[in-house]
Amino acid sequence: MIYSIAIVGATGLVGEKMTALADGLPNVRLRLFANSSAGKKIRLKNRTATVEPCENLLSAKIDYALFMAPDEVAAEFVPPLIKRGVVCIDNSSHFRLRKDVPLVVPCINGETAKGHNLIANPNCSTIQTVIVINALKSLCPTKMVAVTYQSVSGAGAEALSDLNEKHCYGKLAAFRHPIYDNLIPAIGQIRPDGFTSEERKLSDESRKILDLPKLAVNAFCARIPISVCHGVFVNLHLKERVNLEHIADLLKSAPNIILLNDAECGLYPMPILFRNTGYVGVGRLVKDSTANAINFFCVADNLLRGAAYNAYEILLYKIKERETCL
Repeated sequence: MIYSIAIVGATGLVGEKMTALADGLPNVRLRLFANSSAGKKIRLKNRTATVEPCENLLSAKIDYALFMAPDEVAAEFVPPLIKRGVVCIDNSSHFRLRKDVPLVVPCINGETAKGHNLIANPNCSTIQTVIVINALKSLCPTKMVAVTYQSVSGAGAEALSDLNEKHCYGKLAAFRHPIYDNLIPAIGQIRPDGFTSEERKLSDESRKILDLPKLAVNAFCARIPISVCHGVFVNLHLKERVNLEHIADLLKSAPNIILLNDAECGLYPMPILFRNTGYVGVGRLVKDSTANAINFFCVADNLLRGAAYNAYEILLYKIKERETCL
């Protein structure tokens, strides 16, 4: 059986990663969609595809739609596709916190996607953080303090231009302030409570994915001048007694995690080690001397592990579910 898969936002940074992953699947025909680059030719594995305008989605015969596009695109096109029975996997934040929409990291809660035609893909920094915390869930986490160090690619191609071209005031394409040789301690809109929308994503999405509604979360998000990979410092409070050796063993045995934890030898997770991989690097495990808690630092490719690869894993789950029912 040949499945028709639409990739919406195919020419964006995440869309390009998603296209490369999906193009490697057997028995799949890809259709690429994007309003800003409609008509562009994209070379796939065995053919050249022409990017179509998003309005063509309304009449397209497709089985799956992967939305790597802004909230407003998902809001407009996902509902009519769902009504037609198309399985939609959405990387925007538009549907993530709706009670009737599963928010899925497959290695944590993949089973929640079963029977749903709309599945939300979590925020990039959330994905890498919860993958680590889920490995320690048996230790009963009670509170998470998280500080993110997020690369500019999380803000799109124009943000990369601001970094690479060393744009200053008057030439900025994506940021309010220069990002080259700088750090911006706010990502997203400032809310009335002083937290940003990005910080709220990390807080609310983590609780939903981990099924820990009482988990206390204090998050702070910053943009740093590197191209790809997000870093997250986490201080995790636990009910169970902290035992660093046991914690290391839990992380070593968890899927999608690589433990690099020998700081004396300079072994710890860094962006340069995890670009273009589907793994989360974890290291700098330290017992918090002020509480029954640990510190750790995790790193992951925000375009791949934090977005496209997670959506790809959801797609594989849904294809398997369909084939099992045939």
